[in-house]
Amino acid sequence: MAIRTILVNLDNGKHTRARVAAAAALAIQHDAHLVGLASTGWVIAAADVDGSLGLGAYQAAAMRELRELAQGCAEDFHQQVERLGVLSHEEHIELGYPADTMPRAARYCDLTVMTQTDPDDDYVLRTPHLAQDVLLQSGRPLLALPYAGEWTVAPATRVLVGWNASREAARAMQDAMPFLCKAASVEVVVFETPEDVDLEHGDVPGADIGLWLARHGVKVDVRYVATDVAAGEALLSHAANMGADLIVAGGYGHSRFREVVLGGVTRTLLHSSPVPVLLSH
Repeated sequence: MAIRTILVNLDNGKHTRARVAAAAALAIQHDAHLVGLASTGWVIAAADVDGSLGLGAYQAAAMRELRELAQGCAEDFHQQVERLGVLSHEEHIELGYPADTMPRAARYCDLTVMTQTDPDDDYVLRTPHLAQDVLLQSGRPLLALPYAGEWTVAPATRVLVGWNASREAARAMQDAMPFLCKAASVEVVVFETPEDVDLEHGDVPGADIGLWLARHGVKVDVRYVATDVAAGEALLSHAANMGADLIVAGGYGHSRFREVVLGGVTRTLLHSSPVPVLLSH
């Protein structure tokens, strides 16, 4: 599947410009249309039936301020991507909370670019589960960028794929194909204890998915690593050892009454990876 439309969230957080720059670089690399979405949020006022409390006027003024802030984010996005040379782009302002507007918009895009939650960014901490919401509710892949350290958005040369023969991992593999086909090397690693390896893997863990990738022209190596270490930590350690510049994995979890519960691997990658991570649910 080709990447033709990329979505990036816009806010007043301190990592927005870096996130937009990364999304713009990807749009140029893949000749894709770039969409920037700024969400207003809501101001909810108590009932003021006769208007004596002035709450209606307060709410209207507060919402105007929120729309102006979102408009400023959209204008900054437009100016930045114009300078960066993105040929096809648009910006949208949506009334509502990002947890509602972003997953909905992501369903009409091939890839959503977001940033890990920075515990030192007060603005982002207002929506600490936004990346999880997009991952679990949109049905589209998410590229989560590190909020710290040095990393690149140049075409990935060394890609690490975490494989456990699950539906989510298979979906991530398919969604990552535009990156995998361009990579100089792809390593698929199965991190499971011998007793956890079941019939889903076939006779040799990872062999079948490696053959599938090779038939698509991907330069792939497959490894099975018997380990008692948590898979998320094992992936990050292996990524550091091989010098990976992209990690691909399935995103696990479920959403219940808007409280997102993530699997341990997904949580580790979303919170701690020092390189970009492509996740699919």
